[in-house]
Amino acid sequence: MHKPEKTMIMKTENPLIYILVAATILVIYTACKKDRIEERVLNTYESPNNYLDSKKEAEQEFEITSDSSSGPIIGNQGTHIWGGRTCLMYPNGDSVTLPFTVKLVELYTPKQMIYYQMPTVASDTILETDGEIRLRAFKNGTELLLKPGCSWSIKMPNTTPENYMRIFYGFQTANYVNWTDNPASLGVTTSFSPIFATTTDGYLASIVKLGWINCDFKQGGSTNYQLTFASSTDNLTNVAIFIYFPATKTVMQVYNMASGSIPTGAAVKIVAIAVNTSGQLFSYYHNLTVSATAQLEVTMTATTDPAIEALLNSL
Repeated sequence: MHKPEKTMIMKTENPLIYILVAATILVIYTACKKDRIEERVLNTYESPNNYLDSKKEAEQEFEITSDSSSGPIIGNQGTHIWGGRTCLMYPNGDSVTLPFTVKLVELYTPKQMIYYQMPTVASDTILETDGEIRLRAFKNGTELLLKPGCSWSIKMPNTTPENYMRIFYGFQTANYVNWTDNPASLGVTTSFSPIFATTTDGYLASIVKLGWINCDFKQGGSTNYQLTFASSTDNLTNVAIFIYFPATKTVMQVYNMASGSIPTGAAVKIVAIAVNTSGQLFSYYHNLTVSATAQLEVTMTATTDPAIEALLNSL
């Protein structure tokens, strides 16, 4: 009888084979892990405030040396101001002597409002706007107030004024300037009309508080939505995002990646501006009609200062 033959099993005794296999697996794993990490690295930016500040409207200064001025103060963009020393006081109530200084900022276009980061939204309600100004008075570096019961008169230029626009006053919140058409909420009691009168070339008003003044009308909707912003390519923390409403000339600024309330059916234009550590500018532009709450995917693209200027001029 033949004995069954034994099956021969080859065994690899060379440890180099195991080392090579292990090394190959490690290289593949490391490469895949590196790819996954690189996919999660987002473009980062510095605060855009220095860039935006470099583009914003300069504050104009006027020295008032006489109580018998023959005409109004006139700003570069046509704002008229009639204001006397007798209506001014120091914060402690003391009277003011000559001379004193009047300071004026004029914002009449969406580009100017965006560069100044001065949105026209009142407590989450969008405002139809025909311009905003900042009007202040100073004596020896001290900011002055209007006396109770006193007013200054202003005219804000507009060739097609509406007859329903109201005087809104700005007040500082934690992150931005909010607006109200009720001066009593700011501690100012007055009998002056809160509505702008109209002329062939602008809006006339008697203002009872110095500071930010807006020619506005509330335009909220019964149904409102919110836009949120995210990006798979960019860290949006230091990206300035603005929403412009052409129909009402409203500027909304986005904070914490979420918009305020947007009425259904509103056509909006979205502009985002960023600057990297090398000073390179980036932007994003998108327009849509808002019909639901939505998250928008933002991808920033390298751009130039003239291109951003042209974009804002076209809004």
